Amino acid sequence: MSDGAPPSPTDELETRTSYGSPEMPWSPASQILEYLPDGVVVANGEGRILFANRQAEQMTGYTREELGRHLIELLVPQRLRAIHKERRQAFYRSQRGARAMGTAEYDFRARRKDGSEFSADIALGSIDTPGGRQTVAVIRDITKRVQLESLLEHMALHDPLTGLANRTLFFDRLKQAMLAAGRDRKQVALVMMDVDFFKAINDAYGYLVGDQVLRKLALRLTFPLRASDTIARIGGDEFAWILPRVASRDSAARIVRKLLHTNVGNLVVGPQRINVFVSTGMALYPDDGQDTDSLMRKADLALYAAKRKVGAHPPSIAPSGITASNR
Repeated sequence: MSDGAPPSPTDELETRTSYGSPEMPWSPASQILEYLPDGVVVANGEGRILFANRQAEQMTGYTREELGRHLIELLVPQRLRAIHKERRQAFYRSQRGARAMGTAEYDFRARRKDGSEFSADIALGSIDTPGGRQTVAVIRDITKRVQLESLLEHMALHDPLTGLANRTLFFDRLKQAMLAAGRDRKQVALVMMDVDFFKAINDAYGYLVGDQVLRKLALRLTFPLRASDTIARIGGDEFAWILPRVASRDSAARIVRKLLHTNVGNLVVGPQRINVFVSTGMALYPDDGQDTDSLMRKADLALYAAKRKVGAHPPSIAPSGITASNR
């Protein structure tokens, strides 16, 4: 800046590098930054923080003075600091003028003073000052947006009644399991399960009790599964399992029998004690089908054959509940 010339915004911003001088008057440029809803942090070429606005303080829990003693990586979780430093240096060397909000190629996690983390979107810009080139980062906390997106994604892929995978997620998982089995020369068991006489439960106790039966059954059947297994509610009282990497048809059948014997049976719903019947049908990839449609057809045929053995007449219904035993 030449003698007698009015200070430019970048000159004024440069004067804020001294956090140890609280008596230094605010510049118009820095005062404007105080009213922004996003955090603003300015760092030099070495990554040392020169300026932070009020929202940056509130967002991170650090005071300006604390921030001014550290590199920008202070605001990055420890596990991500090395990669952040590389990216920061690459941006500085690239001489790019700016990066807009929402254009980052990766999800950014920021760190607060207490060690907690939050999702952030960051816009970057560069300014040239007498003290050298500086990088301006505008930081926006997008935690609520990320949580909403995650919730919407979960709702799109899960059954609202039971929380299990829905048909969309189920068929995606089935395709992935079949692809992996093809590579590894393994087998995948597809098991279809239907609640027998479910209409009788609804007729006797109402749909609210019927819904509770499905919820409790889903919870019981989920608990013993392996992390690689998938259970889904694919409609009404119909459920399906994907059991990857099974050794044989017999071993898959043993897994299913153990699951049903241990977890299907007497369900308590409010004052009612209801014993639940279920029927199952199983098909194995690749022996019973080379694609999802053919595998589903084979499993459905096996299920219908099992249900024909059950018969069409439900057990007698008494005020105390449906008297039945597991098949």
